Amino acid sequence: MKNIQLLLLLSSSMLLSLSLSAQVVIEGYTFEENNSGYVRKVMIQVVDVKGDTIGVARSDREGKFKIEVESGKDYRMLISRKNFLSREQAVSTKGAEDGGKVFVKVPLERQPGYVFDVTIAEARLDPTQTVNAIDSARIEVYNNTLRKEELVLKNYPHPTFKFNFLQGNHYTIMIRRKGFFNKRIEAYVNVAGCILCFDGLGSVEPNVVDVLTKGNSLGTFLANVELEPLELNKTITLENIYYDFNESYIRDDAAIELDKLIGVLKDNPGVTVELGSHTDSRGRDEYNLNLSESRARAAVAYIIENGDVSSDNIFGKGYGETKLVNGCRNGVKCSEANHQLNRRTELKIVGISDVDPLENKSLKQIIEEDALLEEVLNQEQIKIPEDAPPVKEEEIKADNEDEGGSDGGN
Repeated sequence: MKNIQLLLLLSSSMLLSLSLSAQVVIEGYTFEENNSGYVRKVMIQVVDVKGDTIGVARSDREGKFKIEVESGKDYRMLISRKNFLSREQAVSTKGAEDGGKVFVKVPLERQPGYVFDVTIAEARLDPTQTVNAIDSARIEVYNNTLRKEELVLKNYPHPTFKFNFLQGNHYTIMIRRKGFFNKRIEAYVNVAGCILCFDGLGSVEPNVVDVLTKGNSLGTFLANVELEPLELNKTITLENIYYDFNESYIRDDAAIELDKLIGVLKDNPGVTVELGSHTDSRGRDEYNLNLSESRARAAVAYIIENGDVSSDNIFGKGYGETKLVNGCRNGVKCSEANHQLNRRTELKIVGISDVDPLENKSLKQIIEEDALLEEVLNQEQIKIPEDAPPVKEEEIKADNEDEGGSDGGN
């Protein structure tokens, strides 16, 4: 009996040894179609004909992977990677020597969309100026279409980052760095007939096709995102805010620019600014001063009325012709172009909070709060029917008393 047990044990060991030796390594690499480079972090799952998982691997920085399987069988590889189309690929170890290798190439097709390749730097005064790149920023991307966070990088140590925009989505990008204005960018990817459009970065018109492939469905968009430094008493000239002659009402074209300013102020609630209006030297000094005061007040009133901006964070001031940027003063003959330089609207930083009120809020929270506020503001007012009976004064008093209110005067 013991001899039989020993024989069975030896037989089992031999079979196990044979089974272990009958192994083959599936080895290969993952790459993007059209020789666009290796793709890392690709999930490779090998399954047998029954669909059972035999092995799993993830490609390394050079796109390489290895999975050990049994020889003499047919398998399927299930291949998946974020921003690429999932696919299957057949692989067989039939005919392969035990302990040998089966080499495979795994091409990947990128999902329709665009690579947003960003460099963050200080705002420049002119295109020829050399500026410093900005690292250690907080970078967030939120998908408004799917209502979810896509990217959150806190204190990111590099001045560059990449993100894949997928078609049919509206994204919000926010970049925050202490000592600079918070920057918000809205990206629309194949939405409403727009191949790739931005608010807060400028619009990308059809000439973007130079960096696109496959019928404009794929491509790379290189962008320099400039952050404006936060410096006390710093002035920023606001472009394209014009008024009709001798008028102070807000024109439609000026409203577009003021709407952009509303967005900047909402994203930077810790900053207090002065909106200054300036005229050229033509006309009486006192008249120009009064006109600029009216224009500044009108612009501030528009901002407070149309945006969730506190009146404590912005005020207007008219300077008339007291702060000319060139020599076009009274009695000096100047071209219309030089006079136009003096007719300007400027934003001056007059206060900076020690702590950004948005510092502890994620972009997701900011967007959700904005949406909630907009929903509340857009709710229709409850209208009392004209034939409704009047409410008696004693009923109002009773309601106030029930709620612990007061019926005192105004």
